[in-house]
Amino acid sequence: MFCIIIGYQGLIKEIGDMKAIMNDNEIQMIPQLLETAAERLPEQIALMVFDDNGDALKITYGQFLNNVRKLASFIQRKGFKKGAHIAILGKNSPEWATAYLAIQTAGCVTIPLDPALRPQELRHILRHSEAVALFNESRFTAPLTEENGTHPVRYYELEDIWGIIDAEKAPLPPRYEINPSLPASIIYTSGTTGSPKGVVLSHANIVSNVHAMKKHIDLFPEDTFISVLPIHHSFEGTCGFLTPISIGSGVCYARALRAKEILEDIQASGATIILGVPLLFEKIYNGIRKGIDKKGFVAKAAFGSLMGVTKLLDSTVSERSGVKTMKPFRKKAGFGNLRLMISGGAAIRPEVVEFFNSFGVACLQGYGLSETSPVLAANPIDSKKAASVGPPLDGVEIKIYEPNADGVGEVLAKGPPVFGGYYKNEAATKEAFTPDGWFRTGDLGRLDDEGFLYIMGRAKDVIVTAAGKNVYPDEIEERINSSPLITESIVIGAKRGNDEVPFAIIVPDYDGLDKHFSSKWTDDDVQRAIKELIERVNSEIAPFKRIKGFKLQQEEFPKTSTKKIKRYLYHGEGFSVE
Repeated sequence: MFCIIIGYQGLIKEIGDMKAIMNDNEIQMIPQLLETAAERLPEQIALMVFDDNGDALKITYGQFLNNVRKLASFIQRKGFKKGAHIAILGKNSPEWATAYLAIQTAGCVTIPLDPALRPQELRHILRHSEAVALFNESRFTAPLTEENGTHPVRYYELEDIWGIIDAEKAPLPPRYEINPSLPASIIYTSGTTGSPKGVVLSHANIVSNVHAMKKHIDLFPEDTFISVLPIHHSFEGTCGFLTPISIGSGVCYARALRAKEILEDIQASGATIILGVPLLFEKIYNGIRKGIDKKGFVAKAAFGSLMGVTKLLDSTVSERSGVKTMKPFRKKAGFGNLRLMISGGAAIRPEVVEFFNSFGVACLQGYGLSETSPVLAANPIDSKKAASVGPPLDGVEIKIYEPNADGVGEVLAKGPPVFGGYYKNEAATKEAFTPDGWFRTGDLGRLDDEGFLYIMGRAKDVIVTAAGKNVYPDEIEERINSSPLITESIVIGAKRGNDEVPFAIIVPDYDGLDKHFSSKWTDDDVQRAIKELIERVNSEIAPFKRIKGFKLQQEEFPKTSTKKIKRYLYHGEGFSVE
């Protein structure tokens, strides 16, 4: 049972008396994002979550601020000093959001933790980050305290937050100071390349990214974001949590990461915006296509005709014509009021972006890293460059280091969102920057004549042939994954004598195989079908890029909590081809 604080009118008046409404240039600290929204829109819904019965917990901005202030007071009363490191561990929820902002309102530093990590990994991060307290879901308390060792951590369960807030009858005033250079959060990287590192982000880093996102994309208080990505990750934390709060938009926490529940929550909440990773949007895309196919020839023809008309209108008469023409199909697909999809974390196939744009839902992708708070570039809603991640955000500089003949080189970045260093890791910090202060992203990319950025993949994933040719796995994987026979794939380097050549590891889509064969199939049938696919892909690309061998596996690839494939697990496999 949730206990929601409703006696907040005096607090709102107090804020109004303290200062006039701040504009973006005056907001320098993360707690000010909430304070300003609560002053402007105290009755607006800030947070909501549905239970399995369809009942909703809804918290207004006024209530949200009051809850944050009271929990911050509790943190102070417990003796935690300014600058103390306090961790949070749990699923996306109003409790998590309240704890995050309360920690910073108390002048402390947040350490968001990944619930998918094993207890020993979590304990390591708690020790390394020097966390003195942890707000965690109760399911984590026993596993984490079994081998606590000598590092003292005080545990507070997120389920108890509402009772703690209720008990704070005379909250202490906020304790944070206006100093944007102070650390706000230490985010431990997701581990796609091995051991995680603690990325220290200041208030200035994160707040500048929030402001830049608002300038780049039209967002309104009437919008509601559906929160599906893990909130501990910087993409969801900055763009799916703090950005909507800065606008006065609502945030609805999805009950699960399954497409069915997400679409149900989108309809129930009236959500207009969703942040996701390519895997999520591609599953929704495939689901719509399969649904249309099941309806038969007439429905498929009608859908195809309307999509064709929409693309024609978009290119000749009126952009975004699919908003009207495809409305009946969006309604049947469960999209409700959804108007915008923002993809991040990995490259999304251009055909998926183009599909949703024609379907009447703007789909765009952005680019960044935890070290950049996270967004460096994002496509505008009206962009026609589906393969690009867009131009740099306001204040961000991007350049390509040592570009080759195709203009491809390492992406370097400078600007307000770029972090200052890794926690207690001077060697890694030094390695992350050039001598003249540019951040080395480790990604390969190119810039076109209009300043739009295209990402080719991670520098360490590039396959270099004996002839000195660079093969970018993302480019080949995109072609393989576009087949309905494929769930996912990775392309890595395999040895062929003294050469390194492209080799594919492929996870078949068994529903797609059933449809393809229209009858029972054997392993030999699958091998032949995939071989034909590889031959077709090879016919479309330059000879030095062609796949020289492949392996099938049934299980999907191990992934991080943000659904990135852990490629490093396959780099030492030692594949070879004749």
